[in-house]
Amino acid sequence: MASNLTFNGINGATGGYLLPEMSAEEISRIAQGEAFDPEHLAELKHRFRSAGLVHLGVKEGVDPKDLSQSGWGVIFAHGDSQQIAAWKEALKPLLDLRREQAGDLYKEYVGTDAYRPGESKNKFLGRHGMGPGPADPAKVPYYLLIVASPESISYRFQYQLDVQYAVGRIHFDALEDYANYARSVVRAERGEMTRSPKASFFGVRNPGDPATKLSATELVEPLGNWMTEDQRAWSIETLLKDDATKANLIKLLHGEDGPALLFTASHGMGFPKDDPRQLPHQGALLCQDWPGPLQWIGKPIPEEHYFSADDVGDDARLGGMINFHFACYGAGTPQQDDFAHRALQERLDIAPHAFMA
Repeated sequence: MASNLTFNGINGATGGYLLPEMSAEEISRIAQGEAFDPEHLAELKHRFRSAGLVHLGVKEGVDPKDLSQSGWGVIFAHGDSQQIAAWKEALKPLLDLRREQAGDLYKEYVGTDAYRPGESKNKFLGRHGMGPGPADPAKVPYYLLIVASPESISYRFQYQLDVQYAVGRIHFDALEDYANYARSVVRAERGEMTRSPKASFFGVRNPGDPATKLSATELVEPLGNWMTEDQRAWSIETLLKDDATKANLIKLLHGEDGPALLFTASHGMGFPKDDPRQLPHQGALLCQDWPGPLQWIGKPIPEEHYFSADDVGDDARLGGMINFHFACYGAGTPQQDDFAHRALQERLDIAPHAFMA
């Protein structure tokens, strides 16, 4: 008999899965009733057809590793016009470096060029002379940094844009945080902040939990093995199962010789929209300390079991480190559920407003 399927994400208030276990038949029925954005679906189909091409997301003949060919741009929201000047001043070291690297293919989307409220990806690109298909950096740079909250520029716009472009986002509460970010990136790129060639792969495998069993054995462990073979000059460390504890994750981020690359895969913490832990802890990384769904039934999950921003101390050594966290809500949370499963189903509020993890 086929077993039910489980998914990433744990409800921190109840200790259960964020999504109920489902059979293949139930998932099939949901999929058949799903309503899709036609524009987004067309873009995804194009990306699928192009997956095997050498040029990836950029038009043929453009080297995506060379910003003077692929370009770099920063997108601001028209609704943030009063803050943009201060943000640009704080980010000046980074913007100056990218302008130097990208040359004529550097672009700032401000003023009339900025993102407009409710604008779709295609409308935004159309205003700037670009349609569907491979990125043409002469029209819109391939690398795009969104500087805005997910309230000002939605996650939906971001992931639609990310089908064809290389898109990132930053948004901070304090102006000084923008300046710290810019200085840190510039120092790392200029070699003023060096790290040993070391990578750590952190794979939680909670007892009795099919989701983390799969991510540990089919994602984290193979990645560590592949990099060991592919990057012989690097020191590779793979922490699985009992080694994937909160204490060890803290050590990786605070240690004297932390990795240059840290990859983690785990459940992400989720909380109801009226829970006081949602805004500070949604997307936190549930570690091996959680004894799993069979032993932890019907009770809230304590902070001792997961790693959140509160666990990043002032003595953390993060400069020059690339972090990649595979976890439910690990990047952020939209205000409304993006996965309403029926064409006529109302999209429900899952948070008081959209926010970053």
